[in-house]
Amino acid sequence: MTRLGLSSRLRSAIARGDVRSVRRGIYEPVETLTDDGSPAARDARRYRSLAISAALTLDAPVFTSHSALALLGVPILGRWPDEVFVLSRDAHGHRRRGIVKIARVAPVTEHVLTGTPGFPTLTLTSIEYSLIQLARRASLAAALVAMDAAVTESRDAGAPALTSIDRLMSEHRRLLPYPRSRRVEAVLSRVRVGAESPLETLSRLVIEQCGFAEPTLQHRLELSGSDAYLDFYWREADVGGEADGNAKYRSGAGGAAPVERVVAEKRREDEVRERVRALARWDWADAWNITPLRRKLERAGVPLVRHSVTLFDPRNL
Repeated sequence: MTRLGLSSRLRSAIARGDVRSVRRGIYEPVETLTDDGSPAARDARRYRSLAISAALTLDAPVFTSHSALALLGVPILGRWPDEVFVLSRDAHGHRRRGIVKIARVAPVTEHVLTGTPGFPTLTLTSIEYSLIQLARRASLAAALVAMDAAVTESRDAGAPALTSIDRLMSEHRRLLPYPRSRRVEAVLSRVRVGAESPLETLSRLVIEQCGFAEPTLQHRLELSGSDAYLDFYWREADVGGEADGNAKYRSGAGGAAPVERVVAEKRREDEVRERVRALARWDWADAWNITPLRRKLERAGVPLVRHSVTLFDPRNL
């Protein structure tokens, strides 16, 4: 990312499609948004670039809400916004030219984001404050994905959790009363440690929406020579659930060659099926469209314990 005047060379690069404008006077190579990765990963990079460009043009901004979380690498569900969120210097919030300033109505902990050589100094509000500000504005599904990710240690990457449910609850109580606190409480009541991907969080929300019993997360099974961790397990029905459709039994096979890994994962799946009464597996499309996941869980024998209620609507993302 660079800050330049419109020299003839820059104009040529823009005309060729090699460079794009992020904000007025801020440009970056287009390749940074079109390299390998999922559409969600590319959109997250787009939004991080937008936040970083704001750091170059604003006077000592303190990022919060979506912007702080994107800079920390915390995921959400759905598209990242086109606005950058910063903390106001006073008790008045306002919005203009793609910048949302959130009113400073209580003392807020700030910290400097390290590990970004070549970029401006980036100051963020605390992870707890940022998550609460996100939950005030985002959908239940988007905010729950972010909170689940923040409170869960990554088993595969070995990264510690960014915060805890207790710390989130404490920050929520400290800030009360505040606008849209009921929206935040709806998210906080559903946060769980153990959701290791956005798909797992979405699946859990759809499971609740359909009226199924709440599952245990990351249920450990002892297999021959390794352990398997089921994303979901209903003990009363002895049913396991996997939210990816790709035989993901995390047990250290990451270094195996592709064919060897497929064979190893199929062998593990066979062992898992021998240790539970039924195993349901689903992918993004099943959870996103709700009905396919509901039918799979019904066929597996997961008990229905409540009436259905609308918690997730993909049209609202």
